[in-house]
Amino acid sequence: MSALWNEPEFPKLILAYREALKRRYSVQNISKYPRFVSIPKERVDLLVRYFLELLYPEWEGRQKLNGAFESLAGFVHSPSKVFGLLGSLSSAVFKLGRHLKSAFQAGFAALHSYVTAQRFEEIMFVASKKLLSEGSDLQDPNIFSKVLASVPKKDADQFREDIVKLFRTLSDRELLNKIKQLMEAVVNTMRSKPKTYTEQEVDGILLGVGILTKGEELFEGMSREEMDLVLEAIDRIEKDAFEEAIRGS
Repeated sequence: MSALWNEPEFPKLILAYREALKRRYSVQNISKYPRFVSIPKERVDLLVRYFLELLYPEWEGRQKLNGAFESLAGFVHSPSKVFGLLGSLSSAVFKLGRHLKSAFQAGFAALHSYVTAQRFEEIMFVASKKLLSEGSDLQDPNIFSKVLASVPKKDADQFREDIVKLFRTLSDRELLNKIKQLMEAVVNTMRSKPKTYTEQEVDGILLGVGILTKGEELFEGMSREEMDLVLEAIDRIEKDAFEEAIRGS
């Protein structure tokens, strides 16, 4: 378990980051990008809701998901722990044929962003503790910029790439459907072997399924061109947020 869970002031960072995300994807901020103003507000609202409910839930929500999160992190870092299950999956899943392994790998690659968020937060919390000790309010945009600017560029770039990879997977309906079929089959197989896999490990995979399934509605009914524009917007807005924080620090 990350040491952050034992930090009494860590919830303040979570709250500040959630507020920063709302500002980042507000109508006011997106209006600065003529290329992205055509993205419907309801799509942006769905995007923000996805960020807040699944990737950066409130402290209370995180506590409930902590065990599943730790389990999912273990699988993402060591997918071989689940890969051994592939030989035990039902024949129905093998209709995926040659796409089986690629779907499996794509699913865990997409979920990597959920895990690397923890590393991102660990770095930010170091700066947060110093600012909090000085009496600063992390929800102040200027103060939070200092927190964000404390993240090394390589970590910020990796995190942004992981986020875009997750949303790109969510925008690929065919691949997403295969990943969901595979992960649901993995869950069923794990449940049939309670002496081998704990309930917490099952919950970890279910958490991953939920992240992918709930994100599906974000791109529902959109053309490929519209989806690509949303992906471009996420990449650009996340990159600009970090660079603006660096300039202002």
